[in-house]
Amino acid sequence: MRVVNLTPHVVTVVDERSRVIRRWPGASRPARVEAVRVPVGLEVAGVPLMAEKRTRADLPEPQEGVWFIVSSVVVCAHPERRDLLVPSDLVRDGSGVVTACRSFVVGGAPVRVGGRPSEDTPVPGGEKVNA
Repeated sequence: MRVVNLTPHVVTVVDERSRVIRRWPGASRPARVEAVRVPVGLEVAGVPLMAEKRTRADLPEPQEGVWFIVSSVVVCAHPERRDLLVPSDLVRDGSGVVTACRSFVVGGAPVRVGGRPSEDTPVPGGEKVNA
């Protein structure tokens, strides 16, 4: 399996003792979702309200055996993709800045009661998640 980071940030995964497990450099051309905002003609406490429509991200096509690290916004724009990973269990420094993560969330993965992925959740390479 190969993992490609499509975020602009270095993604560092650490274990429970904060030891680095793996690190991926940030992408020079990260996957982005564009947003078009339109005024809805209402205000709340003097603040104008906007409607927002997000476009799909410029993701590469799915590839056999490849996972893509992306933002949660990108995953939301592509619920059909099962090859997207979002950093989870974030680790922050004393200023609140994210420095690492401890796991990934699989985009589009159906979850059964009990929080485990469905046995039918496809993953890159055609295998299924062991439930």
